[in-house]
Amino acid sequence: MEQSKIKILIAEDEYIVAMDIKKILEKIGYEVTSFVNNGTDVIQKAGSEEPDLILMDIMLSGDMSGIEAAEIIKGKYDIPIVYLTALTDEQTINKAKITEPGGYILKPFDEKGLRSAIEIALYKAKIETQLKIKTKELEEEKNKTDELLHHILPKEIIKELKQTGSVSPRHYQMISILFTDFQGFRNISNSLPPSELVAELNEIFYSFDLIIEKYGLEKLKTLGDTYMIGGGLPKESSDHAVRVICAGLDMIEFLNKRNINTDIKWLMRVGVNSGQVVAGIVGTNKFSYDVWGDTVNIASRIESNSEPGKINISGSTYELIKDYFNCEYRGKLNAKGKGEIDMYFVKSEKPEVADYLNKIRS
Repeated sequence: MEQSKIKILIAEDEYIVAMDIKKILEKIGYEVTSFVNNGTDVIQKAGSEEPDLILMDIMLSGDMSGIEAAEIIKGKYDIPIVYLTALTDEQTINKAKITEPGGYILKPFDEKGLRSAIEIALYKAKIETQLKIKTKELEEEKNKTDELLHHILPKEIIKELKQTGSVSPRHYQMISILFTDFQGFRNISNSLPPSELVAELNEIFYSFDLIIEKYGLEKLKTLGDTYMIGGGLPKESSDHAVRVICAGLDMIEFLNKRNINTDIKWLMRVGVNSGQVVAGIVGTNKFSYDVWGDTVNIASRIESNSEPGKINISGSTYELIKDYFNCEYRGKLNAKGKGEIDMYFVKSEKPEVADYLNKIRS
């Protein structure tokens, strides 16, 4: 199969010079698509003929110079340009450099000089194209890596990891931890094919992800049917407990609506505790952002002592949200090593703070 010829567009204001160039180029083996003598036509031909290279005289007929035409072409098309010129003054050359030409051919020229300039310009354009492709591929891979990291780690942690190469463990004086799990999960998991079970959990947890993103909370982990989130970390906030409760209520509402039209009725318990934790990155090949401390253990106990469709909270969380939600005191939980802990059910939002809660939800 015959290899297609390199197509060259000539922009030259002197007809005789243009014809000489055309003859030389065709003798060498290039294809001349056409030749024009003004800036308007060369811009139009660059788009319609899609040449591989343009030989551009710096001085053209009409009001537009070759440099001005080249600036417009460079903004629209990825076509290398080689300037033809008899002008060698510094001011003209500096103007031409702005358009990043593939080279210069000084008049009068010979066949050897013309051929060398064109081959160098085409080779340079080829290398630049390959470099752009590689750069784009690297950028796409970087974006994929960044996206994957954002699914695994909080953005504040990613920033620190990129800047320093490591993440220092951090102590938080007051945050809120929420746990959920499903009543009767073992029976449901035994009755469903694995693919259907995973699809159910994936749909539910995906919706939970959207809810906590709305409230600026952090998903910490899922383990089986357990879903764990944190508020007030890694970016600290004063209203973390309120936001966590709002998220918990939205999760319950989502499940209640979903259960209306599904065969499987998911009954979820929610528990929340607030207090101090240590947070950091664990793992080397597989990173994980995690939290440790009694606050986490108590949150898990609070959740296991909740009831389906309800949010059970500790006394420490109650003190943070009592001005925003009506709560029902339900007794004490005996926590090993911590004594007895007061527990409350969150019942409803207080009407007087509706505007504030709606602002958080927006």
